[in-house]
Amino acid sequence: MSTTPAKLSTVLKGTTFENRTLRLAREHLSMSLRRVGGSGDGGIDLQGWWWLPRECLYDEHRAGAHADSVTPATRLAVRVLAQCKAEAKKAGPRHIREFEGTILRHSAYLTANESVAGPGGSSRNAVVGLFASTSPFTKASLLQAYSSPIPLALLHLPEPPDSEEPISPERDDGLTGTLVFNPALSGAGGLLRGRIEPRWERSMDRSSGRPGIWSDGRRLESWTREDGGE
Repeated sequence: MSTTPAKLSTVLKGTTFENRTLRLAREHLSMSLRRVGGSGDGGIDLQGWWWLPRECLYDEHRAGAHADSVTPATRLAVRVLAQCKAEAKKAGPRHIREFEGTILRHSAYLTANESVAGPGGSSRNAVVGLFASTSPFTKASLLQAYSSPIPLALLHLPEPPDSEEPISPERDDGLTGTLVFNPALSGAGGLLRGRIEPRWERSMDRSSGRPGIWSDGRRLESWTREDGGE
């Protein structure tokens, strides 16, 4: 019996999840990403930029400025490399270790390749790894991520109850997901200097959910360079 339909279904499932991750990152996390998946992707499915408030990256305190400002002058771009796993099995520590190696390899390449330039106002020396999974992360995988010196974000986006039906890129999933940052990313001594908090937000009737980032008790409005001019 041919396994082609099953293979096509797996590819479609993975592509759909990548598109869903890309969309949610753009709408709620201020990340402008693009798909790079393929046989030569080197383990990276999405890459792009995370547009964060300048005050969260550097010790800059301007009168009247808040971290939730959404003008180009108040946002800096941090490079993001993402891997998406649409698998039934939970993401374990092996997945995180392999992802760490992938980030290190790509970071070394980006550092050595002077032709790879970032957008205006980018923080070119920083690279954040985003690992998105349809399945939960095991305790061991969380411990592995928390002990990593690489800034990492772990995003769990559950599939709908009918696992045979791919998630539509146009709909949000009401199931409970998670978004966690490791200390190298959000700790007081990390890239974000303890200024940004990841949350999984639920609606009042608990019928829908979404990832979000907060600072100083406020939800940061999602913004990318595509949403406004330079």
